[in-house]
Amino acid sequence: IAHEVNQPLAAIVTSGNAGLRWLANEPANLPKARQAIERMIGDANRASDVIVHVRALAKPASTQKEWVSVADAVAEIVSLAHSEMNQQGVTLTVEIPDGLPPLLADRVQIQQVLLNMMLNAMDAMSGHEPGQGQLQVVVDWRAGSDVRFSVSDNGIGVPAEHLERIFDAFYTTKEQGMGIGLAISRSIIEAHGGRIWVTPGEQGGATFHFTLPTAKM
Repeated sequence: IAHEVNQPLAAIVTSGNAGLRWLANEPANLPKARQAIERMIGDANRASDVIVHVRALAKPASTQKEWVSVADAVAEIVSLAHSEMNQQGVTLTVEIPDGLPPLLADRVQIQQVLLNMMLNAMDAMSGHEPGQGQLQVVVDWRAGSDVRFSVSDNGIGVPAEHLERIFDAFYTTKEQGMGIGLAISRSIIEAHGGRIWVTPGEQGGATFHFTLPTAKM
């Protein structure tokens, strides 16, 4: 939650300072100041949306399904995590095939799962020097099959003894972790008729996967 809220708040401060500089010019650069204010409004709405989304996940409620564009949903989450990736010097690769069918899913919940995986991956790479962290988001689909999302990193990986329990509630491998993010992710994916799992990375690190069915449930 701290990651997700701090990013748009930091962007608001940056845009606010930029807006003040444009207004302090002689003459004031009103078009640039307007752009800065518009960015502030957009980031404030993003912060508000995060709170609404987290509150929705924290209380029992029926899943609100809609037709979701996979490419658009992923792009929004990449934008949300952009400042954190820049701060850590993480290089991101996104692979999404053309022709993906829309998914009937709760957009907010699926985005929360994807964001949680990306933030976990960045945590796993926090010991790297800037520029060494490699984060990859891959979406795979073949006609007649489920859509598979995979988030890979080259971080510390997941020890073999943790692979079976890492999605259990309150079970965590992090020193300051709460052990609820992946448990919530599993409940969301299973409620959508999909499955979630983790595999060791081929060259270190870990890859978290989840699938979502394309057929209407």
